Amino acid sequence: MLLDNWLAQRAQTCPDRDAVVSGGRSLDYAELEGRAVAAARRLAAKGVRRDSLVALTMPAGIDHAVALHALMKLGAVICPLDSRLGREELDRALAGERPALTIASPEDMEGPEADLPLLGEHDLDATCTRVLTSGTAGSPRPVPLTYGNHMWSAVGSAFNLGVHPDDRWLCCAPVFHVSGLTILLRSAIYGTTAVVHDGFDVDRAAESLEREGITIVSLVTTMLTRLLDAGAAIERPRAILVGGGPVPDEVLAEALALGSTVVQTYGLTESCSQVTTLAPADAERKRGSAGRPLLTTHVRIADGEILVQGPTVAPGAADQDGWLHTGDSGRIDADGFLWVEGRSDDVIVTGGENVTPEEVEEVLTAHPDVAEAAVVGRPDPDWQNAVVAVVVPREGAVTEPEQLRSWCDARLAAFKVPKRIELADELPRTGSGKLRRAALR
Repeated sequence: MLLDNWLAQRAQTCPDRDAVVSGGRSLDYAELEGRAVAAARRLAAKGVRRDSLVALTMPAGIDHAVALHALMKLGAVICPLDSRLGREELDRALAGERPALTIASPEDMEGPEADLPLLGEHDLDATCTRVLTSGTAGSPRPVPLTYGNHMWSAVGSAFNLGVHPDDRWLCCAPVFHVSGLTILLRSAIYGTTAVVHDGFDVDRAAESLEREGITIVSLVTTMLTRLLDAGAAIERPRAILVGGGPVPDEVLAEALALGSTVVQTYGLTESCSQVTTLAPADAERKRGSAGRPLLTTHVRIADGEILVQGPTVAPGAADQDGWLHTGDSGRIDADGFLWVEGRSDDVIVTGGENVTPEEVEEVLTAHPDVAEAAVVGRPDPDWQNAVVAVVVPREGAVTEPEQLRSWCDARLAAFKVPKRIELADELPRTGSGKLRRAALR
């Protein structure tokens, strides 16, 4: 199936609407189209062609959006990468291939223009991007995503959240991960505005919520917690999507009590971001759930593992029956809502009993002195694996591990109480904000 180039179409239908806003600059759709066409011709003069692999390491912002759309007009395979990666990490990300070009700054798109016809249509089966996984289950690996994957992901999200012409989606997630990248592409498909930050800064994000008319924002739990602590106007967006893992109930309760519409979402790189997302109407009724599957996506549970099927699943990622094995554990309730329980391999077997880290973490983060907590199993001669918690205290709080153990002892079965509690300034996380349990182990 072929579809008109998303940007070119939006430049015709809503030319004066803001396409991307970042760092005090903005481009409407007509301006973004003009900039992208010129950049595409200059990149063509540098040898970029259809199916050329191009590494995009430019920081998030206006110029990044121009490069992204320019490469799509050439049919290049875009590999968005973190500019901080070391040489060995870059080699792994590129899977041994040599990119035709690396775009690290606007200067890399300068030069003469080639008189080359640009692609006016997207082939939905063609590879659009090659995105690195977040690395929570091991070393990050590249996943090819087609134009169809991105298109159906946008369609599924639209049917769940709705699309308003004046939507302004705040992107403060890394654009080299699928969570941030899909906001840029989704906004172009919808003809709405992407407000882009180069990373998450709580003060800057709070100011955007206050002054920039943000209607939707995508966060992870730590971002939401910091915005709550900062007293940000989280009640203003019509939807706040929170992903990257289950959200502690007290965080959800606090946010909802302030009048915000916080909806949990579950997704992964291999499914081109969202698999399920709680609808805003169910934010309170199904608090803690990740929602129902998006349109065209199917979800089932096999031996406790979440399996996914549908047109958002990356080519080659599914088994012979078409199901993507996520490695995440969960359950589906009688109403068809998914409840994510964590990584299947994160379950701690201690003394013959199974402990789910998220259950212990929720108890710890309910303590008034605890900002964050992570629970892992560490090898132990007596217990096989001992339950160990790493806790980040709230700013200014004074607490001791034994106090926290007593808190857990009053609320958990004895085998679930951490044998050891360690205090830390921060938890190890991936670039997209997901917890790196392997580093804690």
